[in-house]
Amino acid sequence: ALNIYPERLDYIDQVFAYATRETQRFQNSADLHNQGTQKAVLDLLMAPVKAYWSLFTALALPNFVPLFSAQTYPTRRAVAGEVARTLLRNETRIRTSEQLDGVLSILAVLIKEGQLQQGPPGMRRGGETDETVEEQGWIARIVHLIRGKDNVTQFELLKKARVALAEGNERTKHTTPALLTQSLKLARNFKRREHLSSDDYATQSSQLYKFMHTSLSSLYTRVSTPGVPDLVLRLFVSCGQVAAQCENEDIAYEYFAQAFTVYEESISDSRSQFQAICIIAGALSNCGERFGRENYDTLITKAALHGSKLLKKPDQCRAVYLASHLWWGVEKAEREEGQGKEPYRDGKRVLECLQRALRVADACMDTAVSVELFVEILNRYVYYFDQENDAVTTKYLNGLVELIHSNLATGAGEGVAGLDNPKRHFERTLAYIESRGYEGVEIKAK
Repeated sequence: ALNIYPERLDYIDQVFAYATRETQRFQNSADLHNQGTQKAVLDLLMAPVKAYWSLFTALALPNFVPLFSAQTYPTRRAVAGEVARTLLRNETRIRTSEQLDGVLSILAVLIKEGQLQQGPPGMRRGGETDETVEEQGWIARIVHLIRGKDNVTQFELLKKARVALAEGNERTKHTTPALLTQSLKLARNFKRREHLSSDDYATQSSQLYKFMHTSLSSLYTRVSTPGVPDLVLRLFVSCGQVAAQCENEDIAYEYFAQAFTVYEESISDSRSQFQAICIIAGALSNCGERFGRENYDTLITKAALHGSKLLKKPDQCRAVYLASHLWWGVEKAEREEGQGKEPYRDGKRVLECLQRALRVADACMDTAVSVELFVEILNRYVYYFDQENDAVTTKYLNGLVELIHSNLATGAGEGVAGLDNPKRHFERTLAYIESRGYEGVEIKAK
């Protein structure tokens, strides 16, 4: 039928209808479950998937899904895998609710079925097999193929997808980022149409941000595998950034507050804490002009406070001097063109951060690490001096340069190992300072 009458879908469906009836009639028969029969049924289900360019042609056959659903797990998994690969290979867009329903009915076997990886007693890995992880990657990529004809349709499709993906329980850690990425794109699309009277932007955007918040909260509370808190924090920060860019200050503040909550409750590894603080601080510095002064000051003070409490002194030092940038916003392109808000700047708070970082660096027991941190802080001083921060004067630059010279000389006299890299870094910094010709800055040792 496929070779001679490919356009006659009714002929093809008759074959599937017959196969469905026979499968149900012999469902308890050993003959149905032998290898040869199972291979024949698998080939039958694969035939329209491979023959038609559009997968939706095969899914439109009334008896395709019933025959598929009546098969054993290995057969259904093989067909679902081929369906997923076909969608990705052809980059088939999923544009309607009916198309999404058809795809999800096939992919459900990959979303929620299958066993955890097995091993000897006492040695079992509490995770998925490599094949299952790869399949979850396919599903995540398929989420990006959801393209509704308009924003409202897209939102409805994403809500339907979330319900289906939630049945994967711990597997949602693989698919939630894709769902959130699609939602963030939609948030920007809603914002672009804000000026149109036909679109209820306030209601639409509010529902979308609640949808994203619920998705992330569900992932955070239901999935307890390592790495999930870090992932959730990053996604909360991304949502906060987009909400701020779309001028939803209260919603953005809530997302950043949730990111801090995840940090406080679930991120205990010192390295992960440092990375989390850098992520939050970087995001806040990029959208500071979108917040009111009070809200922004609350968030950045929280970030700086957490940075100052990190376990390792080098991490603590770097977090504090990086936090100084939160009080010194940069000029954006739109500001230079006479638009946008004036960047938030507080030179005294910048200096306080740098001075605190110096005290932390000085407390490090390892001389080489301490000198390297001094040089990194010096680079920050130079940056703010360049930026004409009135609080950062030549007194502080000269004092720090002299301190580094002194520590290098003392370390060399005591035979301290590991000073070569900090020394080269310091020399490059001094060469830059000299090239800038700063008045009153002394770069030579006294």
